[in-house]
Amino acid sequence: MVESKAKIVGAVCIIGLIIAAGAIAYTLATSSKYMHYYNLGEKEQEAGNYDKAIEYYGKAIELNPKFTDAYYNRGACYATDGFFHHYNKLPGQSYVEAGLGDEENAYQNAMADFSRVLELDPGYALAHFGKGNALYLYVDSYTDRATKVIPEYETALESKDWVRNKVGVEGVAAIYTNMGRTYLAMGEMERAYESYKKALGLARLDTALEHEAPVCIELGKYDEAYPLATEYISMAEGSEEADLALMPGMIAAYQLGKYDEAIKYGNEIIESFPDSGYVAEAHRFLARIYKEQGKDKEAREQIDAAINMCTDMIESEETAVADIPGAYYERGLAYFDLGEYDKAIKDFKYLVEHPEIANREIAHENYWLEGNIGLACACSQVGNNSEAKDVLTRLLNRLDSDPNLQGWKKYREEDIKTLLNEINAGKSISIPMMYEILGK
Repeated sequence: MVESKAKIVGAVCIIGLIIAAGAIAYTLATSSKYMHYYNLGEKEQEAGNYDKAIEYYGKAIELNPKFTDAYYNRGACYATDGFFHHYNKLPGQSYVEAGLGDEENAYQNAMADFSRVLELDPGYALAHFGKGNALYLYVDSYTDRATKVIPEYETALESKDWVRNKVGVEGVAAIYTNMGRTYLAMGEMERAYESYKKALGLARLDTALEHEAPVCIELGKYDEAYPLATEYISMAEGSEEADLALMPGMIAAYQLGKYDEAIKYGNEIIESFPDSGYVAEAHRFLARIYKEQGKDKEAREQIDAAINMCTDMIESEETAVADIPGAYYERGLAYFDLGEYDKAIKDFKYLVEHPEIANREIAHENYWLEGNIGLACACSQVGNNSEAKDVLTRLLNRLDSDPNLQGWKKYREEDIKTLLNEINAGKSISIPMMYEILGK
């Protein structure tokens, strides 16, 4: 998924739960002074005014230093991607090295609040959920996600009944959803699928629907993806984030040959959400549909629009570093679809040659890995099977040696070997559809 300057890729779907005052039993009257500040904090948190909410929760804590719910809610405020996010630094780089001292402080504040909750009440399972959310936004390696993030969610789920009593069944579903989001970032598609499925079996959360549909597409479960996507579209209708529903709907409809529906969704993204990160992809899939319908003029207009949007992002000094790989990859796909393979090769090579920004999870993609596959396919199209073979061979070796790619290895190794066999047989290869679908 290519993100525009107005909607950067750092906006991720991690669910935070607010402990509402009405759900809490107190020995003191709710009109007490610390509850007054707590209620003010809750209102500001619900409105997304996290700085103000933190201030109010702090005042409540000053008056009641053992107020676990205030600590939890304050920690949840700090643990939002507006305060810190691993996309804002390079992989393996510390926040201090990246000059992000404020982000480091926010992370430490979040973890301190959740730890304080557990000191006061070791059975307060949602504090583990909060820690998992904070760690997800902070770390960026497969190992860290597997050994730090996932265990916090698993610990929270050991007390599902407590969570359900505290915040309802939606709270349990939120934990499964955020666990699925972590597995998705790790490239663990089957585990992501199962986590989202458990979440949706409990509550129809929008973020679970948003991600389960494209995960189903990734796994070839198109008949399952389509109703999930259309349910999410109905749920998100009229919201400012309806584009997040429309893009999976467009892809699912396209995969099932429902072209009129796919065109409708694509045009709605372009017309109603011009700053959406899905606009370039919507143009590219419209071009694909029009091409298959024999509407060459319309197809060319759409693919040119996708290329121009990506070029503007690449050339703009305002584009965030984390958005650059997606712009190159999306443009490379567009050039490939046009048959302008030399230009596609140039864009894919940029990704291969810049692993410091591309070899990481960004919006559920690893553009370095996908850039290698795109490069091999483009090279084969111009008859350079020797380079295509070298690219895929090096990629397979990297999958074996890089622990951060072990999730991708599980689901990509056989595809890459199949492409390599075709290259060795002297064939020219196209980019497989799963690598054409972005923003999972």
